[in-house]
Amino acid sequence: MTRQNVRISLVAVVLIGAAGMAAGQTEELVRVIAMEPGGRFTLGNVSGDITVTGVDGDDLTIRATKRVAGRGSTATDALDRVEIDIEERGNRVVVETDYPRHRRSFLESLASLFSGGGREPFVAVDYLVTVPRGTAVAVESFDGDVTVEGVDGETHVKTVSGAGRLASLARLVAVETSSGDLEIADVRSDEVLTAETVSGRIDIERVRVPRLQVKSFDGAVALEGVESRRVAVETVSGSVTFDGALAADGRYELRSHSGGILLTVPDGSGFELDARSFSGDLRSDIPILVGRDNPSRQTPVFEGGRRAIRGIAAAGGAHLELYTVSGDMAIGIRSSALLQPAASRPAGSIDIR
Repeated sequence: MTRQNVRISLVAVVLIGAAGMAAGQTEELVRVIAMEPGGRFTLGNVSGDITVTGVDGDDLTIRATKRVAGRGSTATDALDRVEIDIEERGNRVVVETDYPRHRRSFLESLASLFSGGGREPFVAVDYLVTVPRGTAVAVESFDGDVTVEGVDGETHVKTVSGAGRLASLARLVAVETSSGDLEIADVRSDEVLTAETVSGRIDIERVRVPRLQVKSFDGAVALEGVESRRVAVETVSGSVTFDGALAADGRYELRSHSGGILLTVPDGSGFELDARSFSGDLRSDIPILVGRDNPSRQTPVFEGGRRAIRGIAAAGGAHLELYTVSGDMAIGIRSSALLQPAASRPAGSIDIR
């Protein structure tokens, strides 16, 4: 095992010329490491944006840029005390951003940054990394946006405060943020995919996985072009939209406590429906057979104190479960009345946002 603790040397000092922003300094480290196929890359950061891109070839390239507001000796000293720790463990590379533990905590430093107090300036580190396409990637950050794209290895992303953008990945397993939006697109994987945010919107497009689990406490969830036999979506405050085909043996659970649900499926789709709401209506472009020969088509089914419905569309097939506390639910097909722009919809139709 080879361990290298690299202190970044100053290679550039840049003035930040934006109006109203104090001049700042940056230091940059560039490191190239040759990797064998099937390697792993792990990155931990405190504050700063991270971009990881898969490329052809065997080299892993790390470009780390430290930045700090201010040009005096205090800012320079603060910049110098933050280190980039790079450790090679066989075919695994681990990178950590090392803030001196004997000084104030990260939260104290962050507070001083925004308060403008006379304390030591806070240092952020941005990472721009390219990895061999087949590398497994794990990224964890406290504050900053994370982008990962073009990677075929198993991928995990976690950030406390920041947006996540994941695209063109072959084995995305989990992405999580406490405060920030998530965008996931063009993922093909045999792994179960989990996406979670406490406060933020989640958009998932053109994803094919055996199982998809999505949770948001405060934010909308939108799925488009998703291919999966098992989908579970839950949001406390926000709408849920699903646009895609239903597998005949699939199970789809869409839940929103305070928000509407809009499901869009191809014409001729069949499913078994179990829908419940405390104070919402269900409308459908697809006839729902309830009990014996009792189809419901584009009419409210929760009127007259009725709060639940079980029925079959077409020949049945996928199990579809919809649940809201205080939101309407709509099932539509493409080019249907339910999917027209709001201005052209007939009076009384549902407008879910």
